[in-house]
Amino acid sequence: MTVPAVSRMGSWVLDRRGQGRGVRITRHPDLHAINLSVWRDSVCVGTVHLSPSDAAEVVQALTTQLAQLAVPPPPVRAVSRVDELEARIAQLEQRRTPRWRRALDRLAEVGDVRPFGKQQPPSGPTGVVR
Repeated sequence: MTVPAVSRMGSWVLDRRGQGRGVRITRHPDLHAINLSVWRDSVCVGTVHLSPSDAAEVVQALTTQLAQLAVPPPPVRAVSRVDELEARIAQLEQRRTPRWRRALDRLAEVGDVRPFGKQQPPSGPTGVVR
């Protein structure tokens, strides 16, 4: 962007994105006003005339917004699959014994059935018969 010459009564703020954008701030003592003009390349695409009190409100709004940007945001930790699984395991561990397990335990109490992996000792004589 070629910045047009500005008198001693004005200044420029260029857009950080480039593309020839900028804001020109010019004071007009004869109108008792501040003029903000938005520029794209060398063409003025919009203006706002502000009284001194309106300009002070703009400065206050900018200050407030800048102060909010100065506070670092809290760190955000993405929830991973591991976190989800750990939470699910904690939920399951807090539950009481599942129905199927209780039913199997009752069967084991009533009969001489052993649940998974627990083999019943052989009954009767042990040894090799020849």
